[in-house]
Order: sequence, then C-alpha cells, then structure tokens
Amino acid sequence: MNRLRAIAYFGLIFLGFGKVLMAQQTCKEVIGYYAGWQWYDRNKLMNPQSVPYQKYSILTYAFFQPQADGTLRISDPWGDKNQLLGPINWSKAPAGYDTQYDFGNPEYHQPGQKLSDYAHREGCKLMVSLGGWTYSDKFPGIAADVSRRATFARACRTMVELYGLDGIDIDWEYPADASQKQNFTLLLKQVRDTLNVLSAKTQQPLLLTIAAGASPSHISMVEWDKVAPLVDVINLMSYDFYGTWDSHTNHNAPLNAVAKHGQTGFSCSEAVKNMLAAGVPADKITLGLAWYGRSHITSGAPGLQVPGTGKADMVRFAADEGTPLYYNILAAQSDFNSFWDSISMVPYLVSKTGNTFVSYDDERSVGLKAQEILRSRLRGAIIWEISGDYIESTAAPGTIASTPLTDTLNKVLCAGLTTSATRQNLQPLQLYPNPVRNYLSIRSVLMQAGQPLAYAVCDLNGRMLLRGSLSENETTIRLSKLSPGTYLLQLRSRSGFEQAKFVVE
Repeated sequence: MNRLRAIAYFGLIFLGFGKVLMAQQTCKEVIGYYAGWQWYDRNKLMNPQSVPYQKYSILTYAFFQPQADGTLRISDPWGDKNQLLGPINWSKAPAGYDTQYDFGNPEYHQPGQKLSDYAHREGCKLMVSLGGWTYSDKFPGIAADVSRRATFARACRTMVELYGLDGIDIDWEYPADASQKQNFTLLLKQVRDTLNVLSAKTQQPLLLTIAAGASPSHISMVEWDKVAPLVDVINLMSYDFYGTWDSHTNHNAPLNAVAKHGQTGFSCSEAVKNMLAAGVPADKITLGLAWYGRSHITSGAPGLQVPGTGKADMVRFAADEGTPLYYNILAAQSDFNSFWDSISMVPYLVSKTGNTFVSYDDERSVGLKAQEILRSRLRGAIIWEISGDYIESTAAPGTIASTPLTDTLNKVLCAGLTTSATRQNLQPLQLYPNPVRNYLSIRSVLMQAGQPLAYAVCDLNGRMLLRGSLSENETTIRLSKLSPGTYLLQLRSRSGFEQAKFVVE
C-alpha cells in the first residue's frame, strides 16, 4: 500500500482487478521521529511491525553518533540492529555481534524485516537522524576539517545503502559561533554532493534534511541563503521553549507568545515568522510538534506563570523522568484540573494535590498548530516522537488502539474535508456490529463527499487481506474468509483517510 494518509486524490486506489490509479498529492508532509530506544517500552508496543506507517510521509530514526574522526556509529548495538536490519539470526551472527557499535551486517539478520522494508511497503520513506542533543558535541570538529567532512559524508552513504534509507537527517544542536555557522554549510554541501552521486547511480532521489533550533539565537546561527538550497526539508524544533530551567512555570510549546515571564521569539508562530524573515522558503519548513509535555514543581500553589522550583515531578512521571509522553499524561489526568490558555492557545494541567504544573499539547492545540501550518503555507509538520500518542489497547494488550494527536494532525493537513481546526463537524468512522461475524457495515464522512472510495482490510502487522471500492453512503463488506481476531479497516478517497479497528468473532 502507498501512503494512505497523504494522498488527497487517491494515492493508491485498489479496485477489484488490482488496478492502481495515481493523482496529485495535496496533503502536507508529516515527518515522525522514531526514537529507537522506545522499542523497549511497554513490552515493545512500538516496533517495526506495529507502526502505522500510513500516518506519516517520512519516518526518521533517531539517533546515530558522530565520532571525532568523522565516522558514525550506532547508539544501541542491540536495539538499532534489530530494528534497522531486522531480527538477528543467531544461527549466522557471531558471538558478541549485539554489543558491537558497527553498522551491522544484513547477512546476520532475518531477511525482509528491516524497518525500511516495512515502511516502503506502506509508501513511507525512512531516514536516519545523526546527532541530537546528546550526540552533537563532535559536529564542530568534523565540520571544521575537510577530511573529516568527507569521512562523514561517506559514512552517510554507507548507511543509506545498508539500511535502504531515503535520505539523511542532520540534527546539530547547535552551531554556536561564526566559524561553526560557516562550517555547517560546508558539511551539508559535502553530504548533499555525496548523496547526489549515489542518487545518480541508483536513479532514486535521496533527501537531506536538518533539524533547526527555533529560538532567535539559533535561527541566526545558520547561513540560510546557502543552506536552504542544499536541503529538502528544515525541521523546526518548535518546542522546549520553556521548562524547569526557567524561574516560572510556562508552556513547553506555545502556539503564540506567552503572556508573562517569556522571551521574544519563544513560540511556534513567532519562530515561523523569524524563519520566513530570514529568507527560508515556507515550503521547506516543517513545524515541530511535541507528543510530550513538561512538568514543573511550583514553590507555592501550582499554576501557570508562577514561581517554580526548577524541579520536575519525578513521582507521577517517573517513567519519563518528569517529561511525560502524551499517553502518560492522559493516564494521570484524574490527578489534575485542566485549563486552556486562550493567549498561547495551548492547554495545561494543575495538580489537585501537591504542586505540579504540566504543559502539553492535546488534540485541540495540535489542530490549531496544523492550521498555522496551512495558514503560513509551510511544508508540513514533524513529530517528536511518534510513540508519544500510541494508546495501547485494553481489549488487546500489545496493540496500538489509537493515535489521537497524529490523527488530528492528519485530518487538518489533508485537504478537502473542512478547514475547521477542531473538526467538530466530522463523525469518526463507524463500524457495526463490532465484534462482527460475516458482514461489517460502514459509515464514514468520506462517503458523504460523493467521491470514489477505496477500502482495505489489514491485519495488525499491516498485511492487506481484502480490498475493494465503495460507492454508497452506507455499505457492507463480507468478511466470511477472515479468521477470528482483530483487524484494521482503512478507507481513502480524494478527501482523506480514516481507519478503525474491528474484531471478528
């Protein structure tokens, strides 16, 4: 299947005889960062088999470690190799293979189970991100030396070929002076030239993207007139504006400037304006969205823009070291009162007992940020990071029941249905009866547009089992060939994409 969420005309419409119709893509880019270490959490709920690839246009695996000599190495020999190359085949792999920081050897892994294999089968691109906050310290030395830049670029090419990547993402946090600013451009040019040579050989386009700081000082440390032509996408990290490092509680990622105790330029909308003012093309900017929040213990009664202690809540949110992922925020909401900041246009929580303030994004604020993307004609959005809104099923533990933030983002960014940020006029895809035995009835807002509609029934690993087309406002699908179990129904049309789970008895 192709990228179901991202094709506003058909993407890939499967008809009865397997005919494929293609047309223009009108949805915005959705780039999801795949944090490799999250593989270990919740009994590997997020893994190459379970990711809903159709909800992203690009996945970017984070992070690889630049070394002082310009070489690269993986961060986790066990997790990175098992995900990027597939499960290790211990009948072939030598002892100690899972402890070595080399890129790995495909001959030691189960074939056809690389992360890129799963992504490409769903029409989603895969990239690897280099650096990040933890691994950026070697960038200044690499970028300053012509030999190290060449070594770095060759390592990028090796990774692309080995893992079946569609490009490289460079996350240098952050160039800090005039020389680093210039050298960053030189490093990007070296990588761009190397990827171009490989692309010419394979006849496959390769992407070069960067993660960019969103504060005014970070924006000023890039030669945008030279960098923008070298890269395909500029991922604006428009979050972490405020946190426990500030004297007062405030929003992690406000859409608009905060009312008090803030800094100029420290909001999503201001960051976009500053990037555009710096000459960055709007169609290369993706706005960063955080599928996590930040907690802050206050020195007195908890609230917004009140004095903080500089400490996160390590009791309620110990699993995330005080920086809770969205699904953990939802799980703890009964301990809090919810509020909405009509100035910054984001929610926040205040604990009913104790002194905890939590800044985060919910479906409403994500919808508004998606509207900002449309209004500013940006390329799309990035998500840090995708597992944050993976809500685990209580009925079928070990499976992803829903992705509410990602779904809201996609609904707004895909053209045709409505321009309402909250999509209050839309009813979700309805399936009944559920559980079902033989015939599944369907009702979807996509059917109401009078457009051709395609459906696919998949198992939870994304394998397509049934497909066809629909034309009525309400219809049924015969499921008598399906064994008992849990499945996904996916619908797509010119107007967008919907999916829902159902159970066959």
